[in-house]
Amino acid sequence: TDYGKYILKVFSPKVKNTERFFKSLVKGDYYEKLFHQTDRVRREGFAALNDFYLLAEIKTLRYVKTYVMIIEYIEGIELVDMPEISDEVRGKIKQSIYSLHQHGMVSGDPHKGNFILQGNEIRIIDLSGKRPSRQRKAKDRIDLERHYGIKNNVRDIGFYLLIYKKKLRN
Repeated sequence: TDYGKYILKVFSPKVKNTERFFKSLVKGDYYEKLFHQTDRVRREGFAALNDFYLLAEIKTLRYVKTYVMIIEYIEGIELVDMPEISDEVRGKIKQSIYSLHQHGMVSGDPHKGNFILQGNEIRIIDLSGKRPSRQRKAKDRIDLERHYGIKNNVRDIGFYLLIYKKKLRN
């Protein structure tokens, strides 16, 4: 369009429908939370995440059967397409996740397909609308170490709870 490129995403989840139904009654809608979080964070001046322009839903009670979304298309290079990621880009990834956490959001899945190098800036796509708990922030930091070799220097209560939880499951 004259205003830029957009992504139209139509999404009808096919798995865990019973679980999703009951969660929706208690917790509300995941993408609606993400829509409001994105709007709030962008109004606060953090522009690294892709904008979210429209969310339409087909619902029964609070359970969404189909989502229709219009999301900002970001021109650039996905990190997954880069043969090597420089230390400078790693620093920008770390800073973008740190800033995201400071604004009360988490990535939830900071792998190479969810970052785009646009010019000299890092942009984040496919964010989580989940509550930014200490454990989720710790998971983002641990995932940065796993995917990019970015050392996690924060050993807070969220980190230890996450590690303890993983040990209990194994």
